[in-house]
Amino acid sequence: MVKSRTPFPKEGEFVIGRVVDIEQQYIYIDLLDYKGLQTEEYARGMIHISEISSRWIKNIRNFARVGQRIVVRVLRVDQTKGHVDLSLRRVNSAQKDNRMKEWKYAVKYENLLQFFTEEEGININLDQAYELIGWPILEKFDSYQETIEALKEYGEDLLNDLGTLSEQQIKAFTKVVNENVEISTVNIIGKLKLMNIDGDGVDKIKDTLIEAKKVIEKPKETRKITISYLGAPFYRIEVISKDYLDAENILSDSLEIIERKSKQYNNTIEFIRD
Repeated sequence: MVKSRTPFPKEGEFVIGRVVDIEQQYIYIDLLDYKGLQTEEYARGMIHISEISSRWIKNIRNFARVGQRIVVRVLRVDQTKGHVDLSLRRVNSAQKDNRMKEWKYAVKYENLLQFFTEEEGININLDQAYELIGWPILEKFDSYQETIEALKEYGEDLLNDLGTLSEQQIKAFTKVVNENVEISTVNIIGKLKLMNIDGDGVDKIKDTLIEAKKVIEKPKETRKITISYLGAPFYRIEVISKDYLDAENILSDSLEIIERKSKQYNNTIEFIRD
């Protein structure tokens, strides 16, 4: 279960539910992230047989089983009566995969907040952690994944910007994020041969490489370029990014700068990709 700010989902949303009952014409779903009516443990949704599949259905139990967790689309919501009409057939495989992936990030986000409440000296519960940090930070981004990754990269700045947290709270939550979040990255590595036989050739090469590194204005752990000395006249270039295409673009822009500076300084260059 992941906490939601509203008791019911919105029409058109893709939500995750657990099958709790199957009848001849209906599948009943508990929407685990929503509280529903005060008399309910969870909001309850229903899939009519016509919304299970576009194909003819011989046995409704071939499409779901009790206890199964599934992704469904919300068709209609009557909050007064607590009725939520759902569709299974209006969810394609890509939508299902995307929603499940985002839900896993939502679970991770809630776990971070829970760990935060357990830090020494914090003394708040999960609901208070959501109000203090969870909801305000989440509102700044489009998804749980983006929120978690931003906290990993810019955690202290984001928390300071809220203006409502103590230094102890900021340090505690930053510690939780750093200990429990790792962002997947890709890296591209190559060997650069760079020579200049002028009297000030060392300075020209140094200036060339410094300019090449400026392709990223604010490097961080998940997006950076490093150039290290291997032994004259070779240098190692490594680009790190969360996205492969972005890494390729960084490398391309860096090599373009090196080529431009080399023409200016009469450097000899050669790049060998690993």
